[in-house]
Amino acid sequence: AENGAEKDKDAETSTSASSSAESGVTFEDAVVRAMEKDSDMTAIFGTLHNNTDKDINVVGFSSSVKAKHYEIHEVVDGVMQEKEGGFDIPAGESIELAPGGFHFMLMGVAEPVMAGETATLTLELADGSSVELGDIPVRTIGAGDEDYGDMDHGSMDHAEHMDHSESADMSDMKKEEHAH
Repeated sequence: AENGAEKDKDAETSTSASSSAESGVTFEDAVVRAMEKDSDMTAIFGTLHNNTDKDINVVGFSSSVKAKHYEIHEVVDGVMQEKEGGFDIPAGESIELAPGGFHFMLMGVAEPVMAGETATLTLELADGSSVELGDIPVRTIGAGDEDYGDMDHGSMDHAEHMDHSESADMSDMKKEEHAH
């Protein structure tokens, strides 16, 4: 009998923890990136708002989109890397998940998600509780949001070379004019 009582106690604490956390976090402007045909990864963006008076430490997540790896990434100096230990949402504040900052990355996705579908997100918190965040729309986000670091560098270098060659031509022409 004693064992049974203890089990009930555990169940009570876990449900109260998750329900208090549930109302404590909202996910605004949330969107799941629709997947490219040949891709097996996607990302979730949006603004996580902490409505409680305590800092919330998000250590992981899972989703109704089935994937082999669920990783929290951050972009540092234009390079995407996994964020060890997750991130904090300070009490009463928001954290924006965006292509150039923190975001949730789903890798090894079995069934691609398409625009128009919805997905759910479950945040895993440092205290062992989880927060269910409901229907997040799947939308097509312009390709290249994620790779903007590489793309910018490529086009910038390109432009610089063009400028140099043009200015070189002009100085050659001027020299010729003087010679005449």
